[in-house]
Amino acid sequence: MKLASERAQRQFGAIARRQLLAVGFTARQVESWLRRGRLFPQYPGVYAWGRPDLSVEGQHAAALLFAGRGSALTSLTALWWRGLLGRRPAQIHIDAPGRRHSQRGLLIRHPTDIARESHRGLPVVPLVQALLAATAFLSHDSLRLVLARADFEKVLDLAALDAALGPGRPGSGAVHRALASHLPALAACSNAFERDFVLFCERHAVPIPEPNARIGRYRPDMLWREQRLIVELDGRDAHSSAAQIAADSRRKAREALSRSPGAYARSAVSVPGRSIRHIVGPLGNGSSPSSV
Repeated sequence: MKLASERAQRQFGAIARRQLLAVGFTARQVESWLRRGRLFPQYPGVYAWGRPDLSVEGQHAAALLFAGRGSALTSLTALWWRGLLGRRPAQIHIDAPGRRHSQRGLLIRHPTDIARESHRGLPVVPLVQALLAATAFLSHDSLRLVLARADFEKVLDLAALDAALGPGRPGSGAVHRALASHLPALAACSNAFERDFVLFCERHAVPIPEPNARIGRYRPDMLWREQRLIVELDGRDAHSSAAQIAADSRRKAREALSRSPGAYARSAVSVPGRSIRHIVGPLGNGSSPSSV
């Protein structure tokens, strides 16, 4: 019993039937534990030990145990596990040898060669392979966001990635196109609204701002240093009334004024589906912030 418990602990609470048999437990004992509530089925031949619910790590460990020896997280799951995707994928993506079939919530591929490395206690495919596999599920801008985050975190050499791509390799074209329009500012955005604004600037040939750059103790949403221009993005979901939105805009404008020399004015522009509440930038005429 102790051997099984220790093995499950090392695997985030997951354990496979084959592992129990390998350390001397009998099939009858395994069936007894299932009846008595010591083991809880997750996949055929894979169980949670001691309690029915597994942590996120345990869920992925159970999927890897089901996929078999030599398997690794891949595609969207590998990118998410590395912190390069903001949202957990609906399915667990795994590359595995053998012939294991996909299950509900689990997508298994069987590539010819599977390279593996460890990240946060679980095997994952190398980042280049994960990117290539993920191109089947990511839009062009989502792929650019992943590349921007990988570049920002210094976990990917973009030149080496470009060199690893080649004709006929699935996903190479999509990654090449994303590299050709690499937009590092996406990685500095803290939410989708900010990313939409950066992409809005790109589409309309506006110089790309610095998202969330620090100016003393102040961190504006968007900054153009050369033009001495600040943009604050205030979504309506964070406010209950137009009056509160206006008050928030004035407060942020005053903060900018108190920390930066020169005069600023506030304006507003429209982004599809959302609203940019104010823009503050130097006027150089000594005027005070004004409403629009």
